Amino acid sequence: MRSLPFVLGLVLLGACDKPPVDWSDPVPIGQASGARRLVVDSAGHARFVADSIALPSVPNAPGLCASSIRSARGISELFVAWWSMRRDSSAVIYTAASRDGGATWGKSAPVDTSDVSTRGCDRPPPSVTAVGDDVYVAYSMSASDGTAVWFAHFMGNMLHSPVAVIYGDHLVTTALAAEGDRVALAYEEPNGTRPRIELALSNTQGHIFEAHTTATRDDDSGVDPAVALAGDAIAVSWRTPASSDTSGARVVRIGRLP
Repeated sequence: MRSLPFVLGLVLLGACDKPPVDWSDPVPIGQASGARRLVVDSAGHARFVADSIALPSVPNAPGLCASSIRSARGISELFVAWWSMRRDSSAVIYTAASRDGGATWGKSAPVDTSDVSTRGCDRPPPSVTAVGDDVYVAYSMSASDGTAVWFAHFMGNMLHSPVAVIYGDHLVTTALAAEGDRVALAYEEPNGTRPRIELALSNTQGHIFEAHTTATRDDDSGVDPAVALAGDAIAVSWRTPASSDTSGARVVRIGRLP
């Protein structure tokens, strides 16, 4: 009979080897014009829906890159995140909140001021989502210590300092979903030459990302990610580089989280 420590070691080793997502194979998913938000239900059925948030106004922010504005609805507030360009063509990422559906906006809050690039507004927009009235932001940026996919979040008015999720060679598009304490951050792989979609997972509101995995299979190529959560169901969608029309054919991959 094996000793108890040896048996426990095997159990723990098996748990460590368990993949962070139990994936199904990718399948086609329709995306009608204007339907850019991916949703999934607890049974694992995913679809794209129209973004129901119409902004009657935007924050009055110097250097605001209009094409970068992204929004998310909390319980009592509407949130937006965007890039604002500096005179030297670097940029700052900001958020702001509205309690009247976007008619007026509170004071803009800087999320990250450490960009050192000279790309101006020519950069991927941020991703933003909300849980309650806590707002989460993901973005790709070149800081003095390197180019990375970053994540930051506000709990109330308190900003938790941005964390680098993955460093890479170039700026990439991100997608963000959150439910309860769980955060799912999908992003274009920022290294190498083959376009792939990767996924970082946190069970601690993004304080740390405990698991990283690749959403695309070994023979897949993907860009322009979208991600959604519902219970233990996760959906990640992407389009192939050959489909240059962002409203064209896409695929979605459904997974189960432990």
